[in-house]
Amino acid sequence: MTDDVRLYRSTTNTVIAIGAWVAVTAGAALVVLLGATRSTQQLWALVPLALIALLVGELFWRPRIVWDEQSITLVNPYATTTVPWTMVVDIDTRFALTVVTPSRRYRSSAAPAAGALTMPRGGRDSLGPDQKGGVLRKSDALGTDSGDAAYIIRGAWHRLVESESIPLGRAGSDRARVHVHVTALALSLLLAAATVPALLNL
Repeated sequence: MTDDVRLYRSTTNTVIAIGAWVAVTAGAALVVLLGATRSTQQLWALVPLALIALLVGELFWRPRIVWDEQSITLVNPYATTTVPWTMVVDIDTRFALTVVTPSRRYRSSAAPAAGALTMPRGGRDSLGPDQKGGVLRKSDALGTDSGDAAYIIRGAWHRLVESESIPLGRAGSDRARVHVHVTALALSLLLAAATVPALLNL
């Protein structure tokens, strides 16, 4: 990767992660206090709290989008996908920011589309700078995670295209790279398995 690296992380996901971790930390402190003053059996509650903390990290904190002049990388829960710009044919936002290639679609957990209860922060009629009229899909509106990310990344992609930095004719030959987060997956399964007996021992 070059020195010109960019990153997008959802503000919504970040707030959720920090809030959840604060709650888990408070819960763990309470469990330790109860274990010290009442019964050490209460300490079993730390196991499901550890699982919750790990899941919050994977589902809300880890997801991000990173890009440079060669590729765009989607860091998702339990897997990271790197897609060369040479393969990209579109940036979609129907369900989440999605990198479209001739053979596959790669969705990012870092930029989910607005749901029925999640309106654009700028209001129902928020438009992107390139929207001069007509119907705008809610997931493309600025003020949503998918819309904000799409605007930034489409701009970066268009600049690379205009500067002729993306080689042509390689969409069919280049391949995306997928890396599974084996450690996080194994730890999640271990904690999930340990949570059942931990709850039974409370």
